[in-house]
Amino acid sequence: MKKLSLLLFLSIALLSCNSKSTESSTQGSESTPTQGSFIQSVDATTFKKLVESGNGIILDVRTPGEVAQGYIPNATVIDIYRQDFMEKIAELPKDKEVYVYCSAGVRSMQAAKILQRNGYEKVYSLEDGLGTWVRSGYPLTK
Repeated sequence: MKKLSLLLFLSIALLSCNSKSTESSTQGSESTPTQGSFIQSVDATTFKKLVESGNGIILDVRTPGEVAQGYIPNATVIDIYRQDFMEKIAELPKDKEVYVYCSAGVRSMQAAKILQRNGYEKVYSLEDGLGTWVRSGYPLTK
C-alpha cells in the first residue's frame, strides 16, 4: 500500500512540474499568437498565386550572398541572421498577409513562427524554399 501511495504521489508531482514548465516556456518578451492567426506551408504554385494577389508582403529571409543570386520580384529582404531582425520585422504592417521564403524552407518556417508570435496573423511559408520556385519555372530578379 505504501508503494502505491508513493507511486501516486510521484506521478502527481511529476505531472505538476511538467505543466508548470510548459507555462513558463510560453512566457517571454514575444507575445503569443492570436486566436485567428495561422502559419501555412504552401507549394510554389500556391505561393505564386498569393504573391500575385497583391494582398501581402513578400519576405525573403536569406543572407545577402544568397539574395545576390536572385530573389522573387518585389520581395522585402530581411536576413534572419541579422541582430536587428526582430526590429526590422516589427516595421512591417501587421494588417497584411506575409509570404516568407528562404533557400530550403527551414529559415522561412522559423521566421514565420517569429512573425506569428509577434502579431502577424496570416503567414505563408514557401515549402522547400526557393529551389521549388525555380524548378517550377517562376521568375527571379537579380
